[in-house]
Amino acid sequence: MQKTRMCTYIVDDLPRAVKYVAAFGILFLCTTFAHGQSCTSSSCQATDCTQSSVLASLPSSSNTNSAVTVTWPSCPSGVGWSGTSYYTLPSAVKSMTIHGQTSCTGSGNPAQNNLSCTDGTTILDNLSDSSKAALNFTVGSGQFIRLTGVTILAGSRTIADHGTFVFSCAAEPNQLRIDHSHISGVATALTTIDCFGAIDHTKFEETANNHNWLHVWDPYYNKGASSGNGDGSWAAPTAFGTSSFLYLEDNLISNGVDDCTFGGRVVARFNTFINGGNLQTHPTGGGGADERGCRAYEIYGNSFTASNSNPAYNAFFMSSGTALFWGNTSTAGYEHTISIQSMRRSNSTYSENMTPYGWGYCGSSFNGTSSPWDQNSNATTGYACIDQPGRGKGDLITGMMPNAINSSTGTISWVHEASEPIYEWGDKWTLAPGYGGLFLTNASVDTLSQNRDYYLWCNSSSQTACTSNFDGSQGTGSGMLAARPTTCTTGVVYWATDLGNWNQSGSGGQGQLFKCTATNTWTSFYTPYTYPSPIQSSNGTTTSTPPPPIGLSGQAVPM
Repeated sequence: MQKTRMCTYIVDDLPRAVKYVAAFGILFLCTTFAHGQSCTSSSCQATDCTQSSVLASLPSSSNTNSAVTVTWPSCPSGVGWSGTSYYTLPSAVKSMTIHGQTSCTGSGNPAQNNLSCTDGTTILDNLSDSSKAALNFTVGSGQFIRLTGVTILAGSRTIADHGTFVFSCAAEPNQLRIDHSHISGVATALTTIDCFGAIDHTKFEETANNHNWLHVWDPYYNKGASSGNGDGSWAAPTAFGTSSFLYLEDNLISNGVDDCTFGGRVVARFNTFINGGNLQTHPTGGGGADERGCRAYEIYGNSFTASNSNPAYNAFFMSSGTALFWGNTSTAGYEHTISIQSMRRSNSTYSENMTPYGWGYCGSSFNGTSSPWDQNSNATTGYACIDQPGRGKGDLITGMMPNAINSSTGTISWVHEASEPIYEWGDKWTLAPGYGGLFLTNASVDTLSQNRDYYLWCNSSSQTACTSNFDGSQGTGSGMLAARPTTCTTGVVYWATDLGNWNQSGSGGQGQLFKCTATNTWTSFYTPYTYPSPIQSSNGTTTSTPPPPIGLSGQAVPM
């Protein structure tokens, strides 16, 4: 008999991001209830879709099988869940697939443009508290979890700050796959914590642009050296083009945004965004003391579409970290493509507590006091602000405020974050008539500069600061490797379209990015991670066909 905690979080009137932190153990009271997990075999099955039956179907702590398949039955009309439960994958179980009966299929190329789902295993989120999750999974080192063929719909709860499902992993590559599922109406349905892997072939249907369908957190990255809140992620290399990201690929996303914070790392590639769907980062200081912003993004090969009569503000809102944004297309419906903002320059969005109880404001221009967490190369602007757009790896911060310190100095001080600019290239964008441009920033307030903090494609018709033909002096260029200029200015990049073999899909291009690391010196900088993500074939099939009923002969579900 295994027990599950039922927790009530004491988070009265705290900002939303602080409520997130509370979910990790700050100020909570727990009771327990027994839910009778008894499955010790390699095949487990829930008798119905009730929360108690589903919990009972999960492998018990005494399960010694290295790979387990759990089948959840069909309930297309939906079954309401209202409790909060926690489940830790048994140490002997190295791989667990939860297979529901929802079927999601697509046709054409790319198939996600026509992705449709037939609801089978349908869970209605009826929790009464937005800060709780219905089911929290913990996945340990060397373990993998897959959730496929499940529908999550809004029941009586439409806002779920902590997610309907929460997955907490060990910050190791390829630990999570969520695929061929249907998410509709509940914000937020999924939260991932320290999980690297993929969310693919899933249909997200939010009801409004301001709803987040996914929260990506990385609060305990490099746990041994970090106090949480993303500190370890900000002290680690960015690792573009590796498996140390959560990959969102081949999904159909209508309305809504994802929200990356606490040092999270996300790659969004080859998705179809419709009805104003977009992506965003959450900034350091954007929810209370200690929270660090999103660490890094790669966004490429996506299609964005909205209505010109009711255009979305942007496709990507960036308030922290570094990013590569390239090869995306849009035909209509956006006021801007990318907007960036250094949000601690004022309280227009978030109010900041002064040190040592918070990050303070960047620069003295807002309230006359600069924060010692910032570089303060200019006292008025504070540049560079800690974790602002265009910044990357820095010194490790340890401890929690008011005792947080820069571990390299033992004091509250600038963490020597490297300049890691945002790079954009190869995007084909038609904005809504009468609106903005490719890139938007309030440079007079944010003190973010082109060809220092961000670099734009010189071939873009909307980019007038670059020459029409890339000459290596500014911006980003693209073309055949042989056409790359022999001279270059430190910081610029060039996308060689005739290199690379990372795209294994059979359609679309390849490419490899070179960066000018010193005057007239080109260095290989970035090659995208293998597409489709290897996790799609190594840990599961690329369709959501339900497994055969347990107890009958049939082909086993591949892992």
